[in-house]
Amino acid sequence: MTNHFLFQAVVFLAFSILLSVGSIAHPAIVVIDPGHGGRDRGGIPGQKLAEKGFTLDTGKRLARILRANGDIKVVMTRDDDTFVSLTERTNIANQYRGRDAVFVSIHYNSAQREGVYGIETYYNNKRAYRLAALVHPRVIQALDSVDRGIRQRGYRVLRKNRLPAILVECGFLTNHVEGERASDPITVNGSRGPLRVRSYGMIDAGGLLETCSPNVVCS
Repeated sequence: MTNHFLFQAVVFLAFSILLSVGSIAHPAIVVIDPGHGGRDRGGIPGQKLAEKGFTLDTGKRLARILRANGDIKVVMTRDDDTFVSLTERTNIANQYRGRDAVFVSIHYNSAQREGVYGIETYYNNKRAYRLAALVHPRVIQALDSVDRGIRQRGYRVLRKNRLPAILVECGFLTNHVEGERASDPITVNGSRGPLRVRSYGMIDAGGLLETCSPNVVCS
């Protein structure tokens, strides 16, 4: 296997965000938060695959796709292997309060049992729920994984965030299949063209899907 699955998941994630911000006065802003970094490698003690590298890679790919759309301003809480505190992450996001922005924190899950797998998405408020509901099933479909639920949780990057904010757990690095899908190498340049073509194709095909602005409280 290759990390085509990871690429496809990023495209679905980007597509979902484009749908959610499609009705906002341009330019819309997406704050991308690759989890962990620097001295914080993420995961559980003894975990072989360092989560911080996967979140950064996914975040950068997502940023490229959104920037290619042309109408979306992308802000990264980190763009290299540096430690950024949770307070700093929310401070970056909160600079864009009231400016038609959303916050997407990217993580990969881990568990003591290797057999645990699936996708989880968390959100901070009713405005963010619609974004979570768009992103979550598309990531499941892209990764051919299972639904572990959409939940409201008080994680600091969500609780202290003044934007509609979600945190996506893109599979379990401690699971053999999901870890392999995320880590098998493929060149970035070799995937960039197909990625963009696929993302634009889905954007064009998705016009009939319901959208929701972060400025609107969605039930």
